[in-house]
Amino acid sequence: MIETINITWPHGAIDPRIHCPACGTMVLSPLEDGGPGCHHVQFIIDSESGEYNYITDEFDEVVAPFRKESVADFGEWEAADAFLEEAESDTFFAMNVILAGEMENGEDSVCLRIGYELYFDEDQQELYDELERRHDAEGHHDHSQN
Repeated sequence: MIETINITWPHGAIDPRIHCPACGTMVLSPLEDGGPGCHHVQFIIDSESGEYNYITDEFDEVVAPFRKESVADFGEWEAADAFLEEAESDTFFAMNVILAGEMENGEDSVCLRIGYELYFDEDQQELYDELERRHDAEGHHDHSQN
């Protein structure tokens, strides 16, 4: 099962600006029309259309075995759900941004799902290692909890 985080956005609030948790790049903004601008984002899909707003070629291949074209009413949203339920990965997670609808029961809510692949390249690993060394030297890490 892929780790999933749910964030409920308050009804009536301005549309969210979403940043990548790994690199801080803006992934989604109500003022921007372009793609996510971040190599960690693998897909963006919304429950309203059930279709991908953005998908990388790599993730399109990963999700292919989870698609069931022969099953009625089993679209891209259901394939993404199946991937999150059945796949195993320690570098992948999804964020569900739930945009609350007008009805109290949330019936008109829309879920915007963003899939991230978090990994380090060699340069990022060197930076991470240096930050870990500094935090350890300054006593900021309590490794007894790990």
